[in-house]
Amino acid sequence: MEIIKRRFAAARVGQRRARNMLSTIKGFWKVCRYGDLYMVLAALAAQSINISVGFCQGFSAVLLPQYTHEHPNITYEQSSWIASLGVISNPVGALLGGMMVDALGRRLLLQSIVLPNLLGWLVIAFSETYLFLCVGRFITGFTIGMSTVSYIYVAEITTPEKRGVLSALGSGLVSTGIFVVYSLGAFIHWRKVAAICAGFSLLTPFLMYFVPESPLWLASKGQMKEAYTALFWLRQNNSTAQQELMEFTKDRKTSENMTLKQKLGLFKRKNVLKPFALLIVFFIFQEMSGIYVILYYAVDFFKSVGTSVNEFTASIIVGGVRMFMGAVGACLINSFRRKTLAAASGLLLGMTMLGAAVCDSLDGPPLLKLACVLLHVSFSMVGFLQLPWIMSGELYPQDIRGIMSGATSCCAYVLIFFNIKTYPQLEYYITSNGTLYLFGVCALFGAAYCLLCLPETKGKTLSEIMRQFEEKVDPEVCCEKGVAQRRHSADAAVSLDKGHVFAPRWTQKEPAEIVHE
Repeated sequence: MEIIKRRFAAARVGQRRARNMLSTIKGFWKVCRYGDLYMVLAALAAQSINISVGFCQGFSAVLLPQYTHEHPNITYEQSSWIASLGVISNPVGALLGGMMVDALGRRLLLQSIVLPNLLGWLVIAFSETYLFLCVGRFITGFTIGMSTVSYIYVAEITTPEKRGVLSALGSGLVSTGIFVVYSLGAFIHWRKVAAICAGFSLLTPFLMYFVPESPLWLASKGQMKEAYTALFWLRQNNSTAQQELMEFTKDRKTSENMTLKQKLGLFKRKNVLKPFALLIVFFIFQEMSGIYVILYYAVDFFKSVGTSVNEFTASIIVGGVRMFMGAVGACLINSFRRKTLAAASGLLLGMTMLGAAVCDSLDGPPLLKLACVLLHVSFSMVGFLQLPWIMSGELYPQDIRGIMSGATSCCAYVLIFFNIKTYPQLEYYITSNGTLYLFGVCALFGAAYCLLCLPETKGKTLSEIMRQFEEKVDPEVCCEKGVAQRRHSADAAVSLDKGHVFAPRWTQKEPAEIVHE
Protein backbone atom coordinates (compact mmCIF):
# COMPACT_ATOMS: atom_id res chain seq x y z
CA MET A 1 0.00 0.00 0.00
CA GLU A 2 2.83 2.39 0.85
CA ILE A 3 4.46 1.69 -2.51
CA ILE A 4 1.19 2.47 -4.32
CA LYS A 5 0.84 5.78 -2.43
CA ARG A 6 4.36 6.72 -3.37
CA ARG A 7 3.70 5.90 -7.01
CA PHE A 8 0.52 8.02 -6.99
CA ALA A 9 2.43 10.89 -5.35
CA ALA A 10 5.19 10.61 -7.94
CA ALA A 11 2.57 10.53 -10.69
CA ARG A 12 0.95 13.71 -9.34
CA VAL A 13 4.33 15.46 -9.18
CA GLY A 14 4.97 14.38 -12.77
CA GLN A 15 1.58 15.71 -13.85
CA ARG A 16 2.23 19.05 -12.17
CA ARG A 17 5.61 19.33 -13.88
CA ALA A 18 4.04 18.42 -17.20
CA ARG A 19 1.34 21.07 -16.72
CA ASN A 20 3.95 23.69 -15.80
CA MET A 21 6.00 22.79 -18.85
CA LEU A 22 2.90 22.89 -21.03
CA SER A 23 1.92 26.31 -19.70
CA THR A 24 5.47 27.54 -20.36
CA ILE A 25 5.32 26.23 -23.93
CA LYS A 26 1.87 27.80 -24.41
CA GLY A 27 3.18 31.14 -23.09
CA PHE A 28 6.15 31.02 -25.45
CA TRP A 29 3.81 30.06 -28.31
CA LYS A 30 1.58 33.04 -27.55
CA VAL A 31 4.60 35.33 -27.57
CA CYS A 32 5.67 33.95 -30.94
CA ARG A 33 2.21 33.82 -32.44
CA TYR A 34 0.88 37.18 -31.33
CA GLY A 35 3.92 39.15 -32.33
CA ASP A 36 5.61 39.97 -29.03
CA LEU A 37 8.66 37.93 -30.00
CA TYR A 38 9.14 39.84 -33.25
CA MET A 39 8.67 43.15 -31.45
CA VAL A 40 11.24 42.15 -28.81
CA LEU A 41 13.74 41.01 -31.46
CA ALA A 42 13.36 44.31 -33.34
CA ALA A 43 13.88 46.27 -30.12
CA LEU A 44 16.97 44.23 -29.24
CA ALA A 45 18.41 44.80 -32.72
CA ALA A 46 18.01 48.57 -32.32
CA GLN A 47 19.29 48.63 -28.74
CA SER A 48 22.42 46.66 -29.68
CA ILE A 49 24.00 49.98 -30.70
CA ASN A 50 24.17 50.81 -26.99
CA ILE A 51 26.83 48.14 -26.44
CA SER A 52 29.10 50.24 -28.68
CA VAL A 53 28.05 53.31 -26.68
CA GLY A 54 29.28 51.52 -23.55
CA PHE A 55 32.58 50.82 -25.27
CA CYS A 56 33.00 54.51 -26.08
CA GLN A 57 32.04 55.69 -22.59
CA GLY A 58 34.17 53.22 -20.68
CA PHE A 59 37.27 53.26 -22.87
CA SER A 60 38.87 56.36 -21.36
CA ALA A 61 38.88 54.74 -17.90
CA VAL A 62 41.21 51.97 -19.14
CA LEU A 63 43.07 54.05 -21.73
CA LEU A 64 44.30 56.84 -19.45
CA PRO A 65 46.20 54.71 -16.88
CA GLN A 66 47.95 52.70 -19.60
CA TYR A 67 48.68 55.71 -21.82
CA THR A 68 50.05 57.87 -18.99
CA HIS A 69 52.27 54.97 -17.93
CA GLU A 70 53.64 54.72 -21.49
CA HIS A 71 54.01 58.52 -21.80
CA PRO A 72 54.99 59.91 -18.37
CA ASN A 73 55.35 63.43 -19.77
CA ILE A 74 51.65 63.79 -20.57
CA THR A 75 50.04 66.59 -18.54
CA TYR A 76 46.88 66.51 -16.45
CA GLU A 77 45.22 68.84 -18.95
CA GLN A 78 46.01 66.52 -21.86
CA SER A 79 44.59 63.56 -19.94
CA SER A 80 41.33 65.41 -19.36
CA TRP A 81 41.09 66.15 -23.10
CA ILE A 82 41.42 62.44 -23.94
CA ALA A 83 38.46 61.70 -21.65
CA SER A 84 36.34 64.69 -22.63
CA LEU A 85 36.90 64.49 -26.43
CA GLY A 86 34.82 61.31 -26.38
CA VAL A 87 32.00 63.54 -25.14
CA ILE A 88 32.49 66.86 -26.95
CA SER A 89 31.30 65.44 -30.28
CA ASN A 90 28.22 63.83 -28.67
CA PRO A 91 26.08 67.01 -28.98
CA VAL A 92 26.99 67.37 -32.65
CA GLY A 93 26.15 63.71 -33.27
CA ALA A 94 22.85 64.01 -31.39
CA LEU A 95 21.82 67.15 -33.30
CA LEU A 96 22.90 65.68 -36.62
CA GLY A 97 21.07 62.44 -35.85
CA GLY A 98 17.96 64.36 -34.84
CA MET A 99 17.89 66.17 -38.18
CA MET A 100 18.60 63.02 -40.19
CA VAL A 101 16.25 60.63 -38.40
CA ASP A 102 13.09 62.21 -39.85
CA ALA A 103 14.58 62.39 -43.33
CA LEU A 104 16.33 59.01 -43.60
CA GLY A 105 14.23 56.96 -41.22
CA ARG A 106 15.04 55.30 -37.91
CA ARG A 107 16.33 52.02 -39.37
CA LEU A 108 18.68 53.50 -41.97
CA LEU A 109 20.18 55.93 -39.48
CA LEU A 110 20.86 53.11 -37.00
CA GLN A 111 22.66 51.23 -39.77
CA SER A 112 24.68 54.27 -40.86
CA ILE A 113 26.10 54.84 -37.35
CA VAL A 114 28.64 52.12 -38.20
CA LEU A 115 30.59 54.66 -40.29
CA PRO A 116 31.85 56.99 -37.51
CA ASN A 117 31.95 54.11 -35.05
CA LEU A 118 34.21 51.87 -37.15
CA LEU A 119 36.39 54.75 -38.40
CA GLY A 120 36.96 56.17 -34.94
CA TRP A 121 38.02 52.88 -33.38
CA LEU A 122 40.40 52.13 -36.24
CA VAL A 123 42.03 55.56 -35.86
CA ILE A 124 42.50 54.90 -32.12
CA ALA A 125 43.86 51.39 -32.67
CA PHE A 126 46.48 52.57 -35.19
CA SER A 127 47.25 56.00 -33.70
CA GLU A 128 50.93 56.76 -33.20
CA THR A 129 50.62 60.26 -31.74
CA TYR A 130 48.57 62.04 -29.10
CA LEU A 131 46.82 64.06 -31.83
CA PHE A 132 45.52 61.00 -33.70
CA LEU A 133 44.35 59.47 -30.44
CA CYS A 134 42.32 62.60 -29.74
CA VAL A 135 40.92 62.56 -33.30
CA GLY A 136 39.81 58.96 -32.88
CA ARG A 137 38.11 59.75 -29.56
CA PHE A 138 36.35 62.70 -31.19
CA ILE A 139 35.02 60.55 -34.06
CA THR A 140 33.73 57.76 -31.80
CA GLY A 141 31.85 60.42 -29.86
CA PHE A 142 29.49 60.81 -32.84
CA THR A 143 28.34 57.24 -32.20
CA ILE A 144 27.13 58.10 -28.72
CA GLY A 145 25.24 61.16 -29.92
CA MET A 146 23.54 59.50 -32.88
CA SER A 147 22.64 56.35 -30.92
CA THR A 148 19.74 58.07 -29.16
CA VAL A 149 17.63 57.26 -32.24
CA SER A 150 17.35 53.73 -30.80
CA TYR A 151 15.02 55.06 -28.08
CA ILE A 152 12.78 56.66 -30.71
CA TYR A 153 12.64 53.45 -32.74
CA VAL A 154 11.80 51.32 -29.70
CA ALA A 155 9.14 53.77 -28.49
CA GLU A 156 7.42 53.67 -31.89
CA ILE A 157 7.39 49.90 -32.48
CA THR A 158 6.44 48.67 -29.01
CA THR A 159 3.13 48.41 -27.16
CA PRO A 160 2.62 50.56 -24.04
CA GLU A 161 2.92 47.52 -21.79
CA LYS A 162 6.32 46.52 -23.19
CA ARG A 163 7.73 49.96 -24.01
CA GLY A 164 9.24 50.62 -20.59
CA VAL A 165 11.20 47.41 -20.19
CA LEU A 166 12.39 47.34 -23.82
CA SER A 167 13.49 50.97 -23.64
CA ALA A 168 15.32 50.31 -20.37
CA LEU A 169 17.36 47.64 -22.13
CA GLY A 170 19.36 50.47 -23.69
CA SER A 171 21.00 51.48 -20.43
CA GLY A 172 21.53 47.83 -19.51
CA LEU A 173 23.39 47.21 -22.77
CA VAL A 174 25.46 50.36 -22.27
CA SER A 175 26.49 48.92 -18.91
CA THR A 176 27.30 45.62 -20.60
CA GLY A 177 29.63 47.42 -23.00
CA ILE A 178 31.29 49.28 -20.14
CA PHE A 179 31.83 46.05 -18.19
CA VAL A 180 33.34 44.34 -21.23
CA VAL A 181 35.74 47.19 -22.00
CA TYR A 182 36.76 47.52 -18.33
CA SER A 183 37.47 43.77 -18.20
CA LEU A 184 39.43 43.77 -21.45
CA GLY A 185 41.44 46.82 -20.42
CA ALA A 186 42.60 45.13 -17.23
CA PHE A 187 44.28 42.32 -19.15
CA ILE A 188 45.19 43.46 -22.68
CA HIS A 189 46.70 46.54 -24.31
CA TRP A 190 44.40 49.45 -25.13
CA ARG A 191 45.15 49.13 -28.89
CA LYS A 192 43.79 45.57 -28.92
CA VAL A 193 40.74 46.74 -26.98
CA ALA A 194 40.11 49.39 -29.67
CA ALA A 195 40.45 46.78 -32.43
CA ILE A 196 37.88 44.52 -30.72
CA CYS A 197 35.49 47.49 -30.40
CA ALA A 198 35.95 48.22 -34.12
CA GLY A 199 34.94 44.68 -35.07
CA PHE A 200 31.90 44.76 -32.79
CA SER A 201 30.62 47.96 -34.45
CA LEU A 202 29.41 45.84 -37.40
CA LEU A 203 26.80 44.05 -35.24
CA THR A 204 23.99 46.65 -35.30
CA PRO A 205 23.80 47.24 -39.09
CA PHE A 206 23.78 43.46 -39.55
CA LEU A 207 20.88 42.95 -37.11
CA MET A 208 18.89 45.93 -38.40
CA TYR A 209 18.95 44.39 -41.89
CA PHE A 210 16.42 41.78 -40.70
CA VAL A 211 13.89 44.10 -39.00
CA PRO A 212 11.45 46.61 -40.54
CA GLU A 213 11.45 50.39 -40.49
CA SER A 214 9.31 52.14 -37.88
CA PRO A 215 5.70 51.89 -39.16
CA LEU A 216 4.87 55.28 -37.65
CA TRP A 217 7.66 56.94 -39.63
CA LEU A 218 6.56 55.18 -42.82
CA ALA A 219 2.96 56.29 -42.30
CA SER A 220 4.07 59.87 -41.59
CA LYS A 221 5.75 59.83 -45.01
CA GLY A 222 2.61 58.55 -46.71
CA GLN A 223 4.02 55.05 -47.32
CA MET A 224 0.90 53.31 -46.05
CA LYS A 225 1.45 49.93 -47.67
CA GLU A 226 4.98 49.68 -46.27
CA ALA A 227 3.73 50.86 -42.86
CA TYR A 228 1.10 48.11 -42.82
CA THR A 229 3.67 45.49 -43.83
CA ALA A 230 6.00 46.62 -41.02
CA LEU A 231 3.20 46.61 -38.44
CA PHE A 232 2.05 43.16 -39.51
CA TRP A 233 5.62 41.85 -39.15
CA LEU A 234 5.85 43.29 -35.64
CA ARG A 235 2.41 42.15 -34.43
CA GLN A 236 1.87 39.03 -36.57
CA ASN A 237 -1.80 39.97 -36.55
CA ASN A 238 -3.69 41.38 -39.53
CA SER A 239 -6.56 42.93 -37.58
CA THR A 240 -4.30 44.59 -35.02
CA ALA A 241 -2.02 46.02 -37.70
CA GLN A 242 -5.00 47.51 -39.57
CA GLN A 243 -6.54 49.05 -36.44
CA GLU A 244 -3.27 50.55 -35.20
CA LEU A 245 -2.55 52.11 -38.56
CA MET A 246 -6.11 53.44 -38.81
CA GLU A 247 -5.78 55.18 -35.45
CA PHE A 248 -2.44 56.71 -36.35
CA THR A 249 -3.58 58.02 -39.73
CA LYS A 250 -6.72 59.43 -38.12
CA ASP A 251 -4.71 61.40 -35.54
CA ARG A 252 -1.81 62.35 -37.82
CA LYS A 253 -1.41 66.01 -38.66
CA THR A 254 0.24 66.56 -41.99
CA SER A 255 2.65 69.44 -42.54
CA GLU A 256 3.07 69.13 -46.29
CA ASN A 257 1.55 72.46 -47.32
CA MET A 258 2.74 74.50 -44.34
CA THR A 259 4.82 77.63 -44.73
CA LEU A 260 8.23 77.99 -43.09
CA LYS A 261 6.71 80.23 -40.42
CA GLN A 262 4.04 77.64 -39.66
CA LYS A 263 6.66 74.86 -39.43
CA LEU A 264 8.74 76.95 -37.02
CA GLY A 265 5.57 77.48 -35.01
CA LEU A 266 5.46 73.73 -34.35
CA PHE A 267 8.41 74.16 -31.99
CA LYS A 268 6.63 76.86 -29.95
CA ARG A 269 3.76 74.64 -28.90
CA LYS A 270 3.19 73.94 -25.22
CA ASN A 271 3.46 70.18 -25.79
CA VAL A 272 7.00 70.75 -27.13
CA LEU A 273 8.45 73.46 -24.87
CA LYS A 274 7.20 72.01 -21.59
CA PRO A 275 8.66 68.49 -22.00
CA PHE A 276 11.89 70.03 -23.31
CA ALA A 277 12.27 72.17 -20.19
CA LEU A 278 11.37 69.26 -17.89
CA LEU A 279 13.95 66.97 -19.47
CA ILE A 280 16.77 69.54 -19.48
CA VAL A 281 16.35 70.19 -15.75
CA PHE A 282 16.26 66.41 -15.17
CA PHE A 283 19.53 66.04 -17.10
CA ILE A 284 21.15 68.84 -15.06
CA PHE A 285 20.44 67.01 -11.81
CA GLN A 286 21.60 63.75 -13.39
CA GLU A 287 25.01 65.18 -14.36
CA MET A 288 25.51 66.90 -11.01
CA SER A 289 24.87 63.66 -9.11
CA GLY A 290 28.29 62.33 -10.24
CA ILE A 291 27.06 59.38 -12.33
CA TYR A 292 29.16 60.18 -15.40
CA VAL A 293 32.21 61.28 -13.43
CA ILE A 294 32.47 57.80 -11.92
CA LEU A 295 31.90 56.31 -15.37
CA TYR A 296 34.57 58.27 -17.28
CA TYR A 297 37.14 58.52 -14.49
CA ALA A 298 36.51 55.14 -12.83
CA VAL A 299 40.15 54.16 -12.26
CA ASP A 300 41.37 57.64 -11.33
CA PHE A 301 38.26 58.23 -9.19
CA PHE A 302 38.92 55.19 -7.02
CA LYS A 303 42.57 56.20 -6.73
CA SER A 304 41.63 59.71 -5.53
CA VAL A 305 38.94 58.49 -3.13
CA GLY A 306 41.46 56.08 -1.66
CA THR A 307 40.08 52.55 -1.47
CA SER A 308 42.15 49.55 -0.46
CA VAL A 309 41.05 47.62 -3.55
CA ASN A 310 43.15 47.82 -6.71
CA GLU A 311 41.63 50.58 -8.86
CA PHE A 312 41.41 48.38 -11.97
CA THR A 313 39.67 45.67 -9.98
CA ALA A 314 37.31 48.26 -8.51
CA SER A 315 36.44 49.58 -11.97
CA ILE A 316 35.62 46.05 -13.18
CA ILE A 317 33.42 45.57 -10.12
CA VAL A 318 31.65 48.85 -11.00
CA GLY A 319 31.07 47.62 -14.56
CA GLY A 320 29.66 44.32 -13.30
CA VAL A 321 27.39 46.06 -10.81
CA ARG A 322 26.10 48.42 -13.52
CA MET A 323 25.35 45.50 -15.83
CA PHE A 324 23.49 43.53 -13.16
CA MET A 325 21.54 46.55 -11.90
CA GLY A 326 20.70 47.50 -15.48
CA ALA A 327 18.78 44.22 -15.74
CA VAL A 328 17.14 44.88 -12.36
CA GLY A 329 16.17 48.39 -13.45
CA ALA A 330 14.60 47.04 -16.66
CA CYS A 331 12.42 44.74 -14.54
CA LEU A 332 11.46 47.45 -12.04
CA ILE A 333 10.47 49.94 -14.72
CA ASN A 334 7.50 47.76 -15.65
CA SER A 335 6.36 47.41 -12.04
CA PHE A 336 6.65 50.96 -10.66
CA ARG A 337 5.73 54.42 -11.84
CA ARG A 338 8.42 56.37 -13.66
CA LYS A 339 8.47 59.34 -11.27
CA THR A 340 8.50 57.02 -8.23
CA LEU A 341 11.55 55.19 -9.58
CA ALA A 342 13.31 58.44 -10.45
CA ALA A 343 12.66 60.01 -7.04
CA ALA A 344 13.66 56.87 -5.12
CA SER A 345 16.79 56.50 -7.24
CA GLY A 346 17.80 60.13 -6.65
CA LEU A 347 17.19 59.86 -2.91
CA LEU A 348 19.34 56.74 -2.60
CA LEU A 349 22.05 58.29 -4.79
CA GLY A 350 22.27 61.27 -2.48
CA MET A 351 22.35 59.17 0.68
CA THR A 352 25.10 56.86 -0.57
CA MET A 353 27.28 59.68 -1.90
CA LEU A 354 26.90 61.64 1.34
CA GLY A 355 27.73 58.44 3.20
CA ALA A 356 30.97 58.14 1.21
CA ALA A 357 31.74 61.81 1.91
CA VAL A 358 31.20 61.45 5.67
CA CYS A 359 33.27 58.27 5.71
CA ASP A 360 36.07 60.08 3.88
CA SER A 361 35.89 63.04 6.28
CA LEU A 362 36.17 60.77 9.32
CA ASP A 363 38.90 58.59 7.76
CA GLY A 364 36.60 55.62 7.81
CA PRO A 365 37.39 52.16 6.43
CA PRO A 366 38.29 52.28 2.71
CA LEU A 367 36.04 49.31 2.00
CA LEU A 368 33.10 51.26 3.39
CA LYS A 369 33.79 54.07 0.92
CA LEU A 370 33.97 51.55 -1.89
CA ALA A 371 30.67 50.04 -0.78
CA CYS A 372 29.01 53.49 -0.81
CA VAL A 373 30.30 54.21 -4.32
CA LEU A 374 29.11 50.80 -5.55
CA LEU A 375 25.68 51.43 -4.04
CA HIS A 376 25.66 54.83 -5.75
CA VAL A 377 26.31 53.11 -9.08
CA SER A 378 23.64 50.48 -8.34
CA PHE A 379 20.90 52.94 -7.45
CA SER A 380 21.64 55.12 -10.50
CA MET A 381 20.63 52.19 -12.73
CA VAL A 382 17.09 51.90 -11.35
CA GLY A 383 15.87 55.27 -12.55
CA PHE A 384 18.13 58.32 -12.48
CA LEU A 385 20.41 57.22 -15.30
CA GLN A 386 18.10 55.73 -17.92
CA LEU A 387 14.77 57.53 -17.41
CA PRO A 388 15.62 60.91 -19.02
CA TRP A 389 16.94 59.11 -22.10
CA ILE A 390 13.83 56.91 -22.29
CA MET A 391 11.49 59.87 -21.82
CA SER A 392 13.23 61.86 -24.57
CA GLY A 393 11.74 59.32 -27.00
CA GLU A 394 8.30 59.41 -25.37
CA LEU A 395 7.35 63.00 -24.55
CA TYR A 396 7.46 64.74 -27.96
CA PRO A 397 4.80 64.81 -30.72
CA GLN A 398 5.31 62.49 -33.69
CA ASP A 399 5.72 65.28 -36.27
CA ILE A 400 8.91 66.66 -34.62
CA ARG A 401 9.91 63.78 -32.34
CA GLY A 402 13.17 63.17 -34.18
CA ILE A 403 14.51 66.72 -34.16
CA MET A 404 13.38 67.46 -30.57
CA SER A 405 14.80 64.22 -29.23
CA GLY A 406 18.06 65.08 -30.97
CA ALA A 407 18.02 68.63 -29.55
CA THR A 408 17.37 67.31 -26.04
CA SER A 409 20.19 64.77 -26.34
CA CYS A 410 22.45 67.51 -27.72
CA CYS A 411 21.88 69.65 -24.62
CA ALA A 412 22.37 66.62 -22.36
CA TYR A 413 25.72 65.80 -23.96
CA VAL A 414 26.85 69.42 -23.61
CA LEU A 415 26.13 69.10 -19.89
CA ILE A 416 28.02 65.80 -19.73
CA PHE A 417 31.02 67.32 -21.53
CA PHE A 418 31.06 70.29 -19.19
CA ASN A 419 30.86 67.93 -16.22
CA ILE A 420 33.65 65.63 -17.44
CA LYS A 421 35.95 68.46 -18.55
CA THR A 422 35.66 70.47 -15.35
CA TYR A 423 35.83 67.58 -12.87
CA PRO A 424 39.67 67.64 -12.52
CA GLN A 425 39.56 71.39 -11.81
CA LEU A 426 36.59 70.94 -9.46
CA GLU A 427 38.46 68.24 -7.55
CA TYR A 428 41.53 70.48 -7.38
CA TYR A 429 39.64 73.43 -5.87
CA ILE A 430 37.21 71.70 -3.48
CA THR A 431 39.09 68.37 -3.04
CA SER A 432 37.70 64.91 -3.77
CA ASN A 433 35.82 65.01 -0.45
CA GLY A 434 34.10 68.24 -1.44
CA THR A 435 32.99 66.76 -4.76
CA LEU A 436 31.37 63.85 -2.89
CA TYR A 437 29.32 66.27 -0.79
CA LEU A 438 28.37 68.27 -3.89
CA PHE A 439 27.23 65.19 -5.79
CA GLY A 440 25.19 63.96 -2.82
CA VAL A 441 23.34 67.25 -2.26
CA CYS A 442 22.53 67.65 -5.98
CA ALA A 443 21.13 64.10 -6.11
CA LEU A 444 18.77 64.88 -3.20
CA PHE A 445 17.50 68.02 -4.94
CA GLY A 446 17.04 65.96 -8.10
CA ALA A 447 14.91 63.43 -6.22
CA ALA A 448 12.58 66.18 -5.03
CA TYR A 449 12.33 67.58 -8.56
CA CYS A 450 11.41 64.18 -10.04
CA LEU A 451 8.71 63.59 -7.47
CA LEU A 452 7.11 67.01 -7.89
CA CYS A 453 7.55 67.84 -11.58
CA LEU A 454 8.02 64.79 -13.80
CA PRO A 455 5.03 63.56 -15.86
CA GLU A 456 3.98 59.93 -15.59
CA THR A 457 4.34 57.83 -18.77
CA LYS A 458 4.07 54.25 -17.49
CA GLY A 459 1.42 52.21 -19.30
CA LYS A 460 0.32 55.13 -21.49
CA THR A 461 0.30 55.27 -25.26
CA LEU A 462 2.33 58.06 -26.84
CA SER A 463 -0.91 59.85 -27.76
CA GLU A 464 -2.05 59.82 -24.13
CA ILE A 465 1.32 61.19 -23.05
CA MET A 466 0.94 64.05 -25.52
CA ARG A 467 -2.50 64.92 -24.12
CA GLN A 468 -0.96 65.55 -20.69
CA PHE A 469 0.76 68.61 -22.15
CA GLU A 470 -2.13 69.78 -24.33
CA GLU A 471 -4.99 69.88 -21.84
CA LYS A 472 -5.50 69.96 -18.11
CA VAL A 473 -6.10 66.35 -17.20
CA ASP A 474 -5.15 64.29 -14.19
CA PRO A 475 -2.14 62.30 -15.43
CA GLU A 476 -2.95 59.49 -13.02
CA VAL A 477 -6.33 58.84 -14.61
CA CYS A 478 -5.34 59.64 -18.16
CA CYS A 479 -5.36 55.95 -19.01
CA GLU A 480 -8.79 55.39 -17.48
CA LYS A 481 -10.38 57.09 -20.47
CA GLY A 482 -9.14 54.21 -22.57
CA VAL A 483 -11.17 51.51 -20.80
CA ALA A 484 -13.08 50.83 -23.99
CA GLN A 485 -9.85 50.52 -25.94
CA ARG A 486 -7.27 47.79 -26.37
CA ARG A 487 -3.69 48.98 -26.38
CA HIS A 488 -1.81 47.28 -29.14
CA SER A 489 -0.12 50.37 -30.54
CA ALA A 490 3.03 52.21 -29.58
CA ASP A 491 1.43 55.49 -30.63
CA ALA A 492 -2.31 55.00 -30.42
CA ALA A 493 -4.93 52.88 -28.74
CA VAL A 494 -6.89 50.47 -30.86
CA SER A 495 -10.50 51.52 -31.19
CA LEU A 496 -13.16 48.89 -30.56
CA ASP A 497 -15.93 51.06 -31.93
CA LYS A 498 -17.58 48.87 -34.55
CA GLY A 499 -18.93 51.94 -36.30
CA HIS A 500 -15.53 52.60 -37.85
CA VAL A 501 -14.84 50.79 -41.10
CA PHE A 502 -11.22 50.35 -42.14
CA ALA A 503 -10.70 48.88 -45.56
CA PRO A 504 -7.84 50.71 -47.31
CA ARG A 505 -7.18 49.79 -50.89
CA TRP A 506 -3.68 48.48 -50.04
CA THR A 507 -4.89 45.98 -47.42
CA GLN A 508 -4.12 42.38 -48.33
CA LYS A 509 -6.10 39.47 -46.97
CA GLU A 510 -3.92 37.33 -44.74
CA PRO A 511 -4.16 33.56 -44.26
CA ALA A 512 -6.83 32.55 -41.79
CA GLU A 513 -4.44 30.84 -39.43
CA ILE A 514 -2.58 34.08 -38.63
CA VAL A 515 -5.61 36.38 -38.33
CA HIS A 516 -6.85 36.74 -34.75
CA GLU A 517 -9.86 38.75 -33.77
